[in-house]
Amino acid sequence: MNIKILYHFMPWEIDYALLTFTQLKKSKYYIDSDINIEIDSVLNLSSYIINWDDSKLPKEYFIDKYKNISKLLVDYKHNFKVFEKNQIYGHLDLQKESKAKHVDYYINICPDMYFSEHLLSYLIQTISHIKNKYFVVTPQISKLWDNTWDEITNSNYINIPYKKWDNVDVFDIRNNLKINNEDIELYPVQNNKWAGWFDLYNKALWEDLIPVHKDWFGYGPHDWYSMMLSEYAKQNGIDFQQYLLKGQTIFEYSVGPLKNSGFSAYYKNLIVKNNIPDQRKQFEVKMNEYLNKGIQTLKQKNIL
Repeated sequence: MNIKILYHFMPWEIDYALLTFTQLKKSKYYIDSDINIEIDSVLNLSSYIINWDDSKLPKEYFIDKYKNISKLLVDYKHNFKVFEKNQIYGHLDLQKESKAKHVDYYINICPDMYFSEHLLSYLIQTISHIKNKYFVVTPQISKLWDNTWDEITNSNYINIPYKKWDNVDVFDIRNNLKINNEDIELYPVQNNKWAGWFDLYNKALWEDLIPVHKDWFGYGPHDWYSMMLSEYAKQNGIDFQQYLLKGQTIFEYSVGPLKNSGFSAYYKNLIVKNNIPDQRKQFEVKMNEYLNKGIQTLKQKNIL
């Protein structure tokens, strides 16, 4: 079994990368030796996005730190990349670049996400229990700002008021995982909901049903696009299912003691960003166009 993990981050997220790489280092001890895991990580130093001439920290600071913390991934096949060109770059580009014939499953990890060292092994174990042609497996989360997230919210946090979702301490979540010893269960989700935080996608879903279009570059809510397109496909008879991995909760480090400032604010104060168009907004404006194009592509490939 070959699994590829995708991890794209900006220079101000370098300390979150350290936390992620540390958890991945711990994770390796719980994974069987016959599981091949490859990590594609990219430090994005695009001079289109960042004005390095006016920034108080040089690119070399982040490159050197990236090289050093990457030693934590020595137990994996790690594809190390620094992007420095004067052009837009983002997770959409990494998703296109990471596609490979030998890969069976893809995992996307958000830069500032806490996850337990057991999560990766549990995700891998779920694979043998799923028979759908297309599927995604998503861990539970803590409470978020509206009810669309409730279906994947851990019951320990479901009663938190929506307006107080970010009052939770991510280290309390970590502690609860360790002391509560919740049963690990796989639950079919009725209403698609995921955010690319730490999700496992099978090859057919990632490469055939919800691929990144060739003309997409930089950033954009591919998760939102994917949820809607896969739901349309499911309603039209395609064998797709999202599953929730109960008993494993992930959440952003930027709540609790790191709320507001986090591990990125002090870097952002030293880095000057260029005044460029908002990639996310540009993507969202064209969402209906992209969905229609996605549906037509599925029909052309005889998937629909």
